[in-house]
Amino acid sequence: MPKIIVCIVVFMVSTMLRAQSIEVSASVDKNPVMVDESFILSVVANGEVDRDAFDSSFLMKDFVVGRTSVSSQTKMINFDTTRSTTWSTVLIPKNKGRFTIPAFNIEGSQTKPIEVLVIPVTANASENGRDLFITTDVDVEQAYLAQQIRYTVKLHLGKDLQRGSLSSPTLENADIRQIGKDKEYNEVVDGRRYRIIERSFAIIAQQSGTYTIEGPLFEGEVIDNSRQSFGFFNRSKAVNRVGPSQSITVLPIPSNYDQHWLPSAFVQLDDEWQGNTREFIAGEPITRTITLTAIGVVEEQLPKITSAYPYSVKTYPDQAETTTVEKDDTLIAQRKESIAIIPSQAGELIIPEVRIPWFNTITKKTEYAVLAEKTLQILPATTQPTTAIPISPSIQTAPQITPQAPVQSALTNQTNDVPQYWIWLTASVLLLWIMTLAMWWRHVSIIKSSSKQPNNSVVRHTQSEQILWKNLEKALNQNASLDTQKYLPLWLGSYINDKNATLEQSLKVINDTHLSDAVNSLLASRYAKNRSEWQSKELQQILRKMRKKGSIEQQTKRNLSPLYPAT
Repeated sequence: MPKIIVCIVVFMVSTMLRAQSIEVSASVDKNPVMVDESFILSVVANGEVDRDAFDSSFLMKDFVVGRTSVSSQTKMINFDTTRSTTWSTVLIPKNKGRFTIPAFNIEGSQTKPIEVLVIPVTANASENGRDLFITTDVDVEQAYLAQQIRYTVKLHLGKDLQRGSLSSPTLENADIRQIGKDKEYNEVVDGRRYRIIERSFAIIAQQSGTYTIEGPLFEGEVIDNSRQSFGFFNRSKAVNRVGPSQSITVLPIPSNYDQHWLPSAFVQLDDEWQGNTREFIAGEPITRTITLTAIGVVEEQLPKITSAYPYSVKTYPDQAETTTVEKDDTLIAQRKESIAIIPSQAGELIIPEVRIPWFNTITKKTEYAVLAEKTLQILPATTQPTTAIPISPSIQTAPQITPQAPVQSALTNQTNDVPQYWIWLTASVLLLWIMTLAMWWRHVSIIKSSSKQPNNSVVRHTQSEQILWKNLEKALNQNASLDTQKYLPLWLGSYINDKNATLEQSLKVINDTHLSDAVNSLLASRYAKNRSEWQSKELQQILRKMRKKGSIEQQTKRNLSPLYPAT
């Protein structure tokens, strides 16, 4: 127990001696200073202290606090070791007046407060002008919520710049981005020529109220001719400047405005039709691209483009494309929406108008960007040529026997040496033979039909239907969407017994929901911009079931009651 008490006493004594051995002091390199001029605050602690013992955060109320550098030094004289730590912080006043840098507490030791006098820029300007300064400007002092504010910064350089960096202005709850490239030119200000670097920013406030835009901070080095250079190396001097702040008022959305909030000075709607705009054909896709353009906003502020179409057309929209570009120090946002339109029937097609509301920041009124109503003339679907379907010689129909023409030509070529009655006798025998052959053919057909019992599971197909199905099934087996789309309308037209019917007309006659969904999946894979891989399995199964049942005409005949029912 006595040992523990002794240890505690020794520790407390050593701590007190250590605190007494630490000496701290604070100083500034210049006083007074100008409003936008930087100065260095130095805090020195003699003794062994933690490098993180210095905290400058409470200085941000009156000053722009720059970077802080820390350096440590150890000296040994006659075996007596001394240590010191120095913190150097760059400070820039925000306003003119008298300000007090409070005392710093470094591990129990405190510095003395420092009073700093901040004077206006003109109060200490020399006859030759200042070497470096910054000016700021805004294009409007009042702006609506989410309206672009153009903020311009000009860096005036009276000396050669060796290096430097310029930060962005700061404003809470705002989107700040640089627009355009830096401009560089020369200008005479108060009788002195300056090299000016101009930079523009777009500020879009996200909350209404009165705010202060804090000016940007410049940190760099300029060549100092007053200092002696060494060889090829010029002596430079570190400089820090801050731009003056700007006050703005952000107005809220008007209370009577109930549309999508889009504040801008100009908004426009355009559309573009792909292909020949004079000839639209039923069943063939039409691509329409609508573009919404607005200045002074970003792409996230643009609304969706709501366009309506009649029920007689099918639509396949693509994913919208948005972008924001810069032109003449102004943001320009665009939204593009493309849609594939497939009319199902010929005639007059009316496309309703499109209206996008927006708030004009110049007139302070609600306006509308409008695409006028359009009337399109849809031409009938083109008929596929029958010669495009080859017929195999093995399944061609049996030729009809027409011997009359050859007999007549043979009779005309007879000479006068043949008796006339032989000619008439030969013609009579040939005519009887033809009649006998026709009666025999009819008799055989009746016997075949009577010998077979009706079976609904066996479907008879015409020769042209077999060719169409063969081409369609080949495309389905290969998962070829293009060929499937080519042969599907032809086979469906044969299925409903209307070779001139379009795909939409055939689907309407068949009236099968599963078939329509499968065809829509095929068309979507063909006309959507972000195309997905199409699988033909579902459509092929549906078509095989339809073909097994037979065409609509055959199904109708099977469903009819017999004309002469068996008794």
